[in-house]
Amino acid sequence: MRTEKIILKNYVLDVVKPSHFIIFIDFTGLKVSAFSELRKRLKTVNCRCLVAKNTLIRIALSEIKPKELLTEDLFKGPTALLTSEGQDVAAVAKILKNFIAEFQLPKIKSAIVEKSLFNETDFLKLADLSSLEVLRSQILSALQSTGTRLVRLINEPASALARIVEKYSKKQS
Repeated sequence: MRTEKIILKNYVLDVVKPSHFIIFIDFTGLKVSAFSELRKRLKTVNCRCLVAKNTLIRIALSEIKPKELLTEDLFKGPTALLTSEGQDVAAVAKILKNFIAEFQLPKIKSAIVEKSLFNETDFLKLADLSSLEVLRSQILSALQSTGTRLVRLINEPASALARIVEKYSKKQS
């Protein structure tokens, strides 16, 4: 492999390795201005868009991803990779869903989230999920309310006994 290709392959690896997900999109027919707009929107959620030759992407990804996830369909036609070191794949899915509704492009070929493969339909279902911050706050709220209930439950027998003793002492007086 030529030195230039090795450098490009290593660049692709540097972009993809720390990412929690990789989304493969086909941007055929998307105008340059629209593609720039997509990149701008994705940047708001710290998502990168990388365009490279399919053979280079295939070689780079085969070093870090299981081969069964890298089907031949992923490497037909122009391919762009969307990656992010952030874990909020739902935010990226929302941006893509809104962008596709507005421009009817790009086509999502597939997505690899952690070690799972998603088709376009399943991936766009992630857009309906709440954001990571909202989910975290819901979990924290549920844990806090459970803890409060547990403390009340533990204190209840002592409180009931205190109420009985108080009533009995008032009765004796």
